[in-house]
Amino acid sequence: MKGIWIDVCMEFYSLLAVFIPCMIYQFYAVKNRVNPKRKVSKKHLVWTYIFILYLYMALSVAGMGSIWDVTYYDPVIRAEEINLIPFAAEGAITYILNVIMFMPLGFLLPFIWKGYRSLWKVAAAGFSFSLAIELGQLFNRRCSDINDLLMNVLGAVFGYGIWLGFMKIFKKKKVVDFSLRPWEAMMYMVCAVLGRFFLYNWRWFVH
Repeated sequence: MKGIWIDVCMEFYSLLAVFIPCMIYQFYAVKNRVNPKRKVSKKHLVWTYIFILYLYMALSVAGMGSIWDVTYYDPVIRAEEINLIPFAAEGAITYILNVIMFMPLGFLLPFIWKGYRSLWKVAAAGFSFSLAIELGQLFNRRCSDINDLLMNVLGAVFGYGIWLGFMKIFKKKKVVDFSLRPWEAMMYMVCAVLGRFFLYNWRWFVH
């Protein structure tokens, strides 16, 4: 029973490490939104919470490392844990899972933010988020793999394609943009990555 409570506390702590920085930014974005006369859309806030929850899940599943891992491993970064050769070693299942993991990102970005209704912007966001994860994995002895990066970007592109299909099926040609500030989505991603990297230390629960 004690082990279950420890697991629950760890997950909640991991969630807070991502959500708190994002909520701090959102508070700033609401107070300093582009159009202060326009009321903040509750629907937009709900979808941003869903987006942040997705970021948390992606970071958790990927197993991104943290600054706390620096003092645990010696040496911290090893060359044999870095793969820069595309399509080497990994199986099809790993490729598929990496594609699936980033499909929600490719769908949610254009669905929530008008500024991301462009394939190259979604692909760039997928690349940036995936690269941050791969760099973070250098600190916790997980393999940083270019194949993961490529498949993640492909997943974001597929997600964007699903959004396009969704728009055509439901014929939603005019969609109101409720963005609070420019680069709002990217700031959530930055806050989530930094929160996970600097605030999350799972070893506090195992000593």
